Amino acid sequence: MEKVFLFDGTSLAYRAFFAIKGLSTSKGFPTNAVYGFIRIFLKLYREFKPNYAAVAFDAGRKTFRTEISVDYKANRRPTPDDFKVQLPYIKRFLKCLGIEVLEEPGYEADDIIGTLAEKLSNQNFKVVIVTPDKDMRQLVSENVAVIAVANKTGKSKTYDLETFREEYGIDPHQLPEVFGLSGDSVDNIPGVPGIGEKTALKLIREFGSLENLYENLNRLPEKRRKLLKEFKDQAFMSRELARIKTNVPVEVNPERLKVKPPDEECLKGILTELEMKSIFKELQKLFPNFNLNENVEEGREITLEELENFLSSGDLFSRPEVVIVPNGNAVIIATPKGYCEVPKDKAVEIAKSAWKVYTFNAKELYHRLGSLKNVEDIALLYYLKNPLLKNYSAENLLKEYLKTFNLFPLKKYVHHSFGLAEKLEKEVKGLGIEKLYREVELPLSKVLYEMEVRGVLFDRKYLEELGEEVSNKMEELQEKIYEEAGERFNLNSPKQLSWVLFEKLKLKPIKKTKSGYSTDVETLVHLALGGSKIAEYLLEYRKLSKLYGTYIKGILKRIEADGRVRTRFIQTATATGRLSSAEPNLQNLPASDEFSRQIRRAVIPPAGYNLIWADYSQIELRILAHVSEDANLIEAFKSGKDIHSETAKFIFKTENVDEKMRRVAKMVNFGIVYGMSPHGLSERLGIPLEEAREYIENYFKNFPKVKEYIDTTIKEAYVRGYVRTVFGRIRPLPELHSSNKNVRSFGERAAVNATIQGTAADVIKLAMVQLHEKLKEINGFMVLQVHDEIVAEVPEEKTEEAVKLIKETMENCVEFKVPLKVDVKTGKRWE
Repeated sequence: MEKVFLFDGTSLAYRAFFAIKGLSTSKGFPTNAVYGFIRIFLKLYREFKPNYAAVAFDAGRKTFRTEISVDYKANRRPTPDDFKVQLPYIKRFLKCLGIEVLEEPGYEADDIIGTLAEKLSNQNFKVVIVTPDKDMRQLVSENVAVIAVANKTGKSKTYDLETFREEYGIDPHQLPEVFGLSGDSVDNIPGVPGIGEKTALKLIREFGSLENLYENLNRLPEKRRKLLKEFKDQAFMSRELARIKTNVPVEVNPERLKVKPPDEECLKGILTELEMKSIFKELQKLFPNFNLNENVEEGREITLEELENFLSSGDLFSRPEVVIVPNGNAVIIATPKGYCEVPKDKAVEIAKSAWKVYTFNAKELYHRLGSLKNVEDIALLYYLKNPLLKNYSAENLLKEYLKTFNLFPLKKYVHHSFGLAEKLEKEVKGLGIEKLYREVELPLSKVLYEMEVRGVLFDRKYLEELGEEVSNKMEELQEKIYEEAGERFNLNSPKQLSWVLFEKLKLKPIKKTKSGYSTDVETLVHLALGGSKIAEYLLEYRKLSKLYGTYIKGILKRIEADGRVRTRFIQTATATGRLSSAEPNLQNLPASDEFSRQIRRAVIPPAGYNLIWADYSQIELRILAHVSEDANLIEAFKSGKDIHSETAKFIFKTENVDEKMRRVAKMVNFGIVYGMSPHGLSERLGIPLEEAREYIENYFKNFPKVKEYIDTTIKEAYVRGYVRTVFGRIRPLPELHSSNKNVRSFGERAAVNATIQGTAADVIKLAMVQLHEKLKEINGFMVLQVHDEIVAEVPEEKTEEAVKLIKETMENCVEFKVPLKVDVKTGKRWE
């Protein structure tokens, strides 16, 4: 007997939607329902290997049931927009996979399945229904089984006639009788108030049907009899609502349900669009003959002679361009027709003779081939168009461009980089960010390369001594913690720490995780503020532990023979445009307190040199004044007044500002930039919510254009889906499309912050580009950029000249409505 599998598409999709949260493409399109559905479906597909199958969907909320009762499913919230937009993709995926999709206006998926089940079982088919809904079990018969897809248990259960009767004690066709009495809260079927499923089952086991029950009401206790009489109409209506129709006008042709071969191109298209590479690997397991790169033209291998002929064939109208990608010990060089692997020396010669060189990381190419003048960086172009990708490697960007899943080996597809580059150059120009690429990002890659080559000089002996001091302090704190706890335990075990804090010491927990009560920083701060000594010691211990492990040991491990550490600056890591660094991360050298700052003291200049460190003062607030055009804010900066004291006057409505008031005002000033709410401010300052709200309201009363700017920025972000910096840099905001209010709120804060922090990033990058050559003229070198600060090494005799040069360049690299101010310091240690 041939099997046909009928899937309840709507219920399975809903289950996937609510089971997985926060999944979306890099452009912000939600994909949680599609991804979850596909994973569930492919698991079932692999298990059943169906020859005949169909997936049924509801065709809308209006059905014959809503005509019987306007309250039917009325308790359900409106279908979330995030779910609605994903349904077409689920159906499209199924069709690409070769599975029939069925829906019929006025009917639910249940009714379509019910109709098919009855008719196909009568045509000598064994029907298997796959659904999480228990009302579908009424369809079980000699030739119809229902697989109840697992909920939280992780296990599915198959109902045939025997297992159904064993569990329910009735026949499947009697299940609507049960729902007539018990109702179904999921679908808002009322049933009879006061009668649950157990009682309903007992009554139907005894009487068989509602008709028979009502004919024998005198056999029931008076209270129940009265209840059933009162709600008789409701009971019969509920049964009708629960009964699945088997006469839907849908074509039942087994040939139509035959599973077709999957359409590879169709599947590749949808999965590429939805950025679901892992699903394609699942499909490959199911269909080993899938060709990942079908219709993607491979480049042919060309000889070195052919490559040289290509380079020499150019003229004024046809100038030779190549793509160069380092690949292990070799270098791949591609022309529009093919590729050639060449050794490093030859690659340098070719790179210098080409009119233009495209690559996917200009800085890394300089490290491999030296400083070149004619390089275009495809990764930087892509990053400016979309800064939300996690990976800007050649392979990943070519896969995105070619809408494929694997490029192996990469060299055979590198020639497609020309098409990608051309596309990106047009897009970047169309978006108005070509200048940002040409004058900031591209030249900066060479600046960063030279900074990496130079490296940062560290005082090894000083760091080792500091490490010993930190280690001793940690041991002291450890003993204090054990003393407070009354026992020794593993401080790095959240489970053991949680037991000590909340079980043994009976401290009050503030939040729970899957494994128990949380012991994170927020919890420890809360406990410490409440007077807990052990929490105070733990916070200090954790801070020192991070200093010791991440910075002291981490940096000592990376110091090279010449005493320098060579970090790797990353241009494409942040959505705002800020630089980051790795191996080791010197972007986060701490300066939060006196002890942390001692790590910065380990940075020293070589003999005959001084260090200069120059820091933009309150750059984000100055940018806020420029973009908001708030007269009061502009005036405060132009007149050189202390902005935090000025803000404090407005907030506290007094001319006599003390240090505490100034500190509160500082928190408000920077809180506004980062989108801090009254609730956030009250928590940060430990003040009542109303007081925090009043401070923020007073701020906006006196800086009204700031409020206007924030509101306008958020409003435009919702319309456009992105925000721009003053220099045009784009920050997409997929969070604004989320159905989750918290995610949207984050998106709104990010919209404001990205325009300001992103502009600050642009300013310091521009300053670095302008400074680089000027410092070279006096034999000076930039060695670090951290947040709003630049650190340089300059000859001792040129220190005064360099201070002036750095200050002037940084303060005048752009012209804003308020002056930029830079604080410059010099010395033999950075501190």
